[in-house]
Amino acid sequence: METKTYIAVSLILLGLVAGCRKDETTNSPNQPLIDQMKAVTDSIVKNTHVPGIVALVVDHKRGIDWIYTAGYSDIPNKLPMDGSYTFRIGSNTKTLTGTVLLQLVDERKLALNDKLSRFYPGYPKADSITIAMLCNMTSGIYNFTDDTNWRNTLFVNPTKVWTPQKSVDIGFSHNFYFSPGKGMYYSNTNTIILGMLIEKLTGNSLESEIENRIIKPLNLSHTGFLTSGKDLPGIHGRGYYAGGYEENVDLTEYFDISWGWAAGSAYSTPRELQKYSEALVMGGLLSDSLQQRRLNDMNSLDPGLAYGLCMLRRGSFYGHNGSLPGFTTSMYHSNTMDCTVIIYFNCQLELTPDFLFYRFMNILYGSNY
Repeated sequence: METKTYIAVSLILLGLVAGCRKDETTNSPNQPLIDQMKAVTDSIVKNTHVPGIVALVVDHKRGIDWIYTAGYSDIPNKLPMDGSYTFRIGSNTKTLTGTVLLQLVDERKLALNDKLSRFYPGYPKADSITIAMLCNMTSGIYNFTDDTNWRNTLFVNPTKVWTPQKSVDIGFSHNFYFSPGKGMYYSNTNTIILGMLIEKLTGNSLESEIENRIIKPLNLSHTGFLTSGKDLPGIHGRGYYAGGYEENVDLTEYFDISWGWAAGSAYSTPRELQKYSEALVMGGLLSDSLQQRRLNDMNSLDPGLAYGLCMLRRGSFYGHNGSLPGFTTSMYHSNTMDCTVIIYFNCQLELTPDFLFYRFMNILYGSNY
């Protein structure tokens, strides 16, 4: 579930011909752009180990509403990818958790400059860590998914149920990466703490808060937040690999998803993720003032890349990405371009959907996005 910047990778020829391809488009004047996006999508499936891709681009200014599928959703059975399937969205879940947390800020249940010690006085350096630091990854708290013992246990005992408290305890069992507020490191432990805080403040489960505050108001009938179990709800394909290629390693319903929880346990479909990401960035889920702070309060990582209150920015596009065994996703919307991009790979490899996002940006806007 790590956020990654663009990585230039050499394409490795794969002896697997792309499966059935399907696209929907409504505007022939945009066909040259669409043809280029098709070509680069097909090239990834043809020349890498990525089994299948769903790509969705909705550019309201140009009148593009395009969803395209390439490759296989099921390798052994050679079933084509399908743009209506549900899939695990990994760290895109952080935007759900962060949005609920910010709604509680709007409701004056807490403030972003509150110290963690107000709620959890026993945690190390709690007097120096603010809620905002947990949101923007500047707390310095160790990332529990980097722990070697945790990783070994996950693969040796994939059905183990992980409690949020256990994940946080692992994070605090290590030294801080840096003093709170003095650096930035992407740590899933931060978002698990935010999820625990939401439950503490509301008296309700994080699942019910996300459901009642975001999923139901937006009428997302194929989107959900999972607390445990291996099952992936809805009609779905398969998800392959855990960071490196190993032929036909199917991890679709292999791990108990409790380990991801507030940091990565949700699932959705491309069209519903489009609807959610537009609300996330355009507004309506938060007060206007807090929404503007969320869009503007960003820590620069690289030129054109920044991270803020449980949200990632690439150029004028805001959203997040997600990566967990079997599934990788990019989810971005730009108010400036009035454009939404959703990309899903049914695998976890070094090559991520962000690579394709950048290629699409170059096709659509050159360097001005």
